[in-house]
Amino acid sequence: MQSRMKTIGKETAVVRSPLSAAPPVKIRDLPRDFLLAQLELQYQAKPPQQAVETDYSLWQCAETGLQFAWPMLPGNAVFYEWVSSFASYYPGGRWEYKKVRSILETEKFRDGKSKVLDAGCGKGDFLRTLDFVPNECKFALDFNEPAVEACRQQGFHAFCGTAEVALAADFLHAAEFPVVTSFHCLEHVSEPVEFVRALLKVTAPGGRVFVSTPYSPMSTEIGFFDILNHPPHHLTRWNLAAYQKLAAILGVKMRYFVPPSGAAKRALKAFWILKHGTRRKISKAILLVDLMRDFPAFLRERRKQVERERANQGIGADVILVELTVP
Repeated sequence: MQSRMKTIGKETAVVRSPLSAAPPVKIRDLPRDFLLAQLELQYQAKPPQQAVETDYSLWQCAETGLQFAWPMLPGNAVFYEWVSSFASYYPGGRWEYKKVRSILETEKFRDGKSKVLDAGCGKGDFLRTLDFVPNECKFALDFNEPAVEACRQQGFHAFCGTAEVALAADFLHAAEFPVVTSFHCLEHVSEPVEFVRALLKVTAPGGRVFVSTPYSPMSTEIGFFDILNHPPHHLTRWNLAAYQKLAAILGVKMRYFVPPSGAAKRALKAFWILKHGTRRKISKAILLVDLMRDFPAFLRERRKQVERERANQGIGADVILVELTVP
């Protein structure tokens, strides 16, 4: 674990952006007690004290705007055991699953021989959607042994560990897969460039790696601190410029996809969180009453959403899917 510096000058001398040698800019301190309190607020339950190991700070890459935690210390086993005990932690389905499936269908990925690797597979939710790919062509990686076992039970080839460890163990081979996916993993790792480099290593020439993350700051973060998009859960907060620099570093072609996202809909969600927080479910009737009572607040939220979209090259969505193509 990196030692904390006593002055910003000394701290800056140690802190490095994952994407640039330019000195980063400090955004704020994130003390351990504050993070524990935010976790308790999010889940209405007291987290174990060991769930957050250290004080963090949030920094911004001067070149790309990528925000990142310091130290780059991922959540420990106690943290993930605690957050994963809540049913809301696992989404089950994602927009990205449907998008990648549609891309593979459009491009006739139906020869019955093409392999797919999903890194950070969980219990295999994405791989199950690929009903046109035989189970023997589906490969899965994860750190969670019960999740890996669940994938094995479904007939997938599954390994507990990283791509690099799987390569060393001869479970994976270099240039083996025409398609590799990794959904909402990049933001969790301490070395994001090396994480993607390892995925590219097992991707065949002309093959593609699909990576998705939140698009940060997310639309709801304009007036709300999202503990799950901060350390120890997320160590990096990605935007388009950061992904473009990542592709340049790795020497690959890139294109990106985002879901449709209207400013009014995003503003309604932000307005609802402003009034009621993230835990309370409310009816449309209550939301309508709130809007009638404080419509100017909703208009302010909508204006913020429009400004956020303009600042992010027209992207208003809270998630981004990136396709990296190997030469």
